[in-house]
Amino acid sequence: MFAHAKIELPLPTKIAILLNAYLKNYWYVILGILVAVVFGLRQYFKTENGKLVRDGFLLRLPILGPLFQKAAMSRFASIFAILQSSGVPVMQSLTILSNTIGNAAIARSFNYVRDKIEEGSGIATPLKTADYFPPMVVDMIAIGEESGNIEEMLREISKHYDDEVEYAVKGLSDAIGPILIVGLAVVVGFFALAIFMPIFDLTKIARG
Repeated sequence: MFAHAKIELPLPTKIAILLNAYLKNYWYVILGILVAVVFGLRQYFKTENGKLVRDGFLLRLPILGPLFQKAAMSRFASIFAILQSSGVPVMQSLTILSNTIGNAAIARSFNYVRDKIEEGSGIATPLKTADYFPPMVVDMIAIGEESGNIEEMLREISKHYDDEVEYAVKGLSDAIGPILIVGLAVVVGFFALAIFMPIFDLTKIARG
């Protein structure tokens, strides 16, 4: 009965066997590709365009992107407030911010704002059309410009986003545990299916 029975391996088992074969026979090729990809990306990310692509991608990530943006807004407002209270001109402040913000995509927005200010615009107006600046930031800076109290508005923005970052980091740390558990369960469940489904099929054939 067993000699003539044709057993169709379940999909998880086929995938597990295929993975084993590739890792066993082509591990050096896989390792070489990984090393080449990592080295290539590192070299690319050292270029201006590479930094722009990388930082823009980080800001678009589903969970981490908003966290990076809030941290950048807090840093922007804090540094800008310090520079303004020290009497540094706005144009020079934007240049300093562009070099110290730590994100090439947002730094490009500072360059855009600086170019618009050179054309005679205020700070808030070009921020409305710049990327990555939430409406709340733009509105508070506009209020600060109109009232002549932009330093205080910048400090309020910094404080707000400091609280937002703290809350987001806490939420992220609370979510990491369940995410890891679910991920581990998926991996263990996959290999459990790959091992036990053929045994279950053999049992059904034996009973038949």
